[in-house]
Amino acid sequence: MNRKLVARLAAVGCALATTAGVSFAIADGDGAVMPREVVAAASVFCAYMDRAAAVNSRMTSGAAVADGLKTGAAYEPVQFEEGMIGYAAMAALRDDRFLAGIDYAARREGRQALIQRLAADPAQVLQIDGAAQAALRAQSALSERGQTLARAGGEAKLAAYSLQRQSWSTAKVIDHAQRLAGVKALSATPFASAAGDEARLVDAVSRVPVSSGYAQTVSPVVLRSLALAADAVLGAARGEDLTYLRPLLSEGGSARCLKMAKLNLYQCMAVAGPQYEDVFCLGQHELIDTGQCVASASGSPP
Repeated sequence: MNRKLVARLAAVGCALATTAGVSFAIADGDGAVMPREVVAAASVFCAYMDRAAAVNSRMTSGAAVADGLKTGAAYEPVQFEEGMIGYAAMAALRDDRFLAGIDYAARREGRQALIQRLAADPAQVLQIDGAAQAALRAQSALSERGQTLARAGGEAKLAAYSLQRQSWSTAKVIDHAQRLAGVKALSATPFASAAGDEARLVDAVSRVPVSSGYAQTVSPVVLRSLALAADAVLGAARGEDLTYLRPLLSEGGSARCLKMAKLNLYQCMAVAGPQYEDVFCLGQHELIDTGQCVASASGSPP
């Protein structure tokens, strides 16, 4: 069955939306449904990556540095990882062959049997026809996002050196303790998606650059995203299934990477003195480190 993901989200009715989740309309009338919490996390992930990548590396004042630090710190690692996996799953859902492969596997062995097999061993998703091609889409989605953020961080890090020629950047940060406390508070707070974030999420997924072929290797994060995508098509990723989906929404390596990025940021800011040193912390630990965590999670070559 040739099914194409429509580039829009369809909330499936007020009462149903809170219980079933968010439905991704598909051309032949069927749909893939994910929990609203996962879609919201993916929306927040996408919005953060856009905002953080746009942080101006050409800082002009201490206030601009403080704003940049807030922008770069504005993600909570657990929600961020969940959103990253949800984002990659949405990219996988754009692969027609994978969608057809899920349909075929469900007809061959029975939908419930397939759901149970994937629940027992998510790696079984790789046996579905089209999984390798879908993995490349998910991999590309994360790799492109991570590399873009890391490049923005590199620009900010370089700016930390050039800014030292400007007198304001060598002035000691007066509200140093409050600035660090604010960054820690932002890092511990899950974010709500804003109006328009879900539409921008689907638009971003639709523009993911994809090469022909298939993924040579499938990272643990991409594997989880494929299993989540398959569950969404099979009707096993609704709101009431969220508890059982939790193992798919986190992966040890990426969780440790994001946690370490935050810890390194706190340590960097704790010893920073003048403004330009906070710019270095922003570029290296908020943007480069986070971007590298996302790129590494994709499993694509460095």
